[in-house]
Amino acid sequence: MRIPKSISVFSIRVCLSITAVCAASAQPIAYVSNMMGNNISVVNRSTNVILTSIQINAAGLAGLAITPDGSHLYVCEQTKNNVGVISTATNTVVNTIAVGKGPVQIAITPNGATAYVSNQNANTVSVINIATQSVIATIPVGTKPIGIAVTRDGSRVLVANLTSNNISVISTSSNTVTATWTALAGPNGIAMAPGGNLAYVANQYANSVSVFNLSSGTIQSTIPGFVAPNTLAVTPNGSQLYVTNANGGSVYAVNTSTLQITARITTGLLPSSVAISSDGATAYVPNAYGYSLSEINTATNTMMFSLPKVGIYPFSIVLYH
Repeated sequence: MRIPKSISVFSIRVCLSITAVCAASAQPIAYVSNMMGNNISVVNRSTNVILTSIQINAAGLAGLAITPDGSHLYVCEQTKNNVGVISTATNTVVNTIAVGKGPVQIAITPNGATAYVSNQNANTVSVINIATQSVIATIPVGTKPIGIAVTRDGSRVLVANLTSNNISVISTSSNTVTATWTALAGPNGIAMAPGGNLAYVANQYANSVSVFNLSSGTIQSTIPGFVAPNTLAVTPNGSQLYVTNANGGSVYAVNTSTLQITARITTGLLPSSVAISSDGATAYVPNAYGYSLSEINTATNTMMFSLPKVGIYPFSIVLYH
């Protein structure tokens, strides 16, 4: 191809580089924290190939959250009582923020302004200002806080306290606990329904899932039949709920209209979290003892693919695009 004199070879290289970066950023990505591997696996969900591994100078990597614009990934570093901040453009750690003891889960508000971190060994929640990447408040909650989620309107944060069997409700405007809701035994993972007025809570010790009414703070319904449920996620249209069974090596699909379990999907050993793609077509499940990542077709509730050796004790997952 003949190159016009007005366009330099350097300019062409720059354009090609920009195109490559844009193409890479458009890939559907899964980030998986590997608790015992001191790293985060970056998986291309289109090809089910591990693109790279982000090394973290800490063990006990747990909860993940990504900013709404996809520019930064936050990871809980349990053994160092930190939250690591990762640039998704370079896949490198750009900052480390000290929080409470044993940070395990993290949630970011819909506007991307604030992150909330549950510190299971301190019985507190750390509040991080995303712009300054600093802790602006520490909030006492119940005993052994684990699951954490922000309401769809960003006004409240729900914290599941595993051993005090309750839910702490935090106002994001005042960063104080404004209510405490009674839960069943071992509340763990929390997922918000798309409609905005319901929250699903996995009761790990009661083998059930509670449906909380966010207006009244009461349990509206209880779904039995699980095996140590630990995490859950709702499809974008709100029609299906997926619940991981820590002791069952499986994920159960629930019809949210009938509140009935409709499918049992065998995964790997100790499924530790679940995330659903933005189009609702696929659910992804890291299996901690199986060292694998399961991909589930939500239309048929069947296994599509299992990626082996995704990491050592894969614990948490977050999707982008």
